[in-house]
Amino acid sequence: MGSLSSKSGAETEPKTTTDSMLQLSLRSATNGFKNVSKFASTFGSKYAAIRTISIVSAAGVSKLRELPSLVPVDSTWYMPNSPQNGLREYLEERLSADTVFFDIDAIKDPASPYPHMLPSAEDFDKSVSKLGIKNGDSLLIYDNQGIFSSCRAAWMFEVFGHDISKINLLNTYPIYKETNNAVDNDTFESESPLAESDYKHAKFDKTKVIDYEELLELVKAEKIGPEYTLLDARSTPRFTGEAPEPRAGLSSGHVPGAISVPFTDLLGSIKDGFLSQTRLQIYFQAKGIDDSKPFIVMCGTGVTACILKYGLEIAGLGQKGIRVYDGSWTEWAQRAEPEYIQKV
Repeated sequence: MGSLSSKSGAETEPKTTTDSMLQLSLRSATNGFKNVSKFASTFGSKYAAIRTISIVSAAGVSKLRELPSLVPVDSTWYMPNSPQNGLREYLEERLSADTVFFDIDAIKDPASPYPHMLPSAEDFDKSVSKLGIKNGDSLLIYDNQGIFSSCRAAWMFEVFGHDISKINLLNTYPIYKETNNAVDNDTFESESPLAESDYKHAKFDKTKVIDYEELLELVKAEKIGPEYTLLDARSTPRFTGEAPEPRAGLSSGHVPGAISVPFTDLLGSIKDGFLSQTRLQIYFQAKGIDDSKPFIVMCGTGVTACILKYGLEIAGLGQKGIRVYDGSWTEWAQRAEPEYIQKV
């Protein structure tokens, strides 16, 4: 998990991927190629296209707005320790007058002790219907920070079977505003200006999510590493156990066999959004991450894990599937035996 404001210096404090870090990855990954472009040409040829959502640049929004049934979806969310509030910001400003607010703090399983667990299909349908979104609508999902909670919202629509060709992720809203695009700042009093709809999820796609029990069985069978690639989006100090978790009483550390991939490594910055496909491919190559096994991604509470999912897909990885561990570290640290919490 992460946010623009934090005191921990851990995953809750996103940092810009520095040029020096990227150059280190480039030097490691190119390994003898005379230039990066030659390496990228050779390396990129290993990857097939992944069927995924569309990543839309700020410049591409105007063209997307020509679609007859496009609904902009503000999914801004901040860490609990932040003074900022996504709903409050939405009521004051949004991309356009037909924008709705998708609250990941509200559209979840209310009975779960863990944050952001997926809601039931019935509850998802009710929540989306109240927003006025229809099954055939195209969605332009964004968040005020840039690339952060919007990835979680996009993934949720994927899980509940919304047509993947109609899910669009804005990369990014801050850039959209900075490039002199008009936004709507009339005062709103509710989460949607649209009439209520009758949304019905197409399916619950179990191939996109993994629960604690299944992950525990994979860990016990020592399949993480040999048969599955598990990536953790939290900061490296939290992953190694050197820094505390932002939630009091929660142990830091990691699942045995997991690989640390801080979500900020995949972004120019939260505001600037995803690195290019070539740079993402180079980064994953430098980490020794390939497409030979299915992926599982996790983080603190299942939000920034979704950034890893889309970063992998932009790079052309994920042919054998990418599953989000919904409970993520907050659940694992509270349920797993000490032997399954590693510190390095």
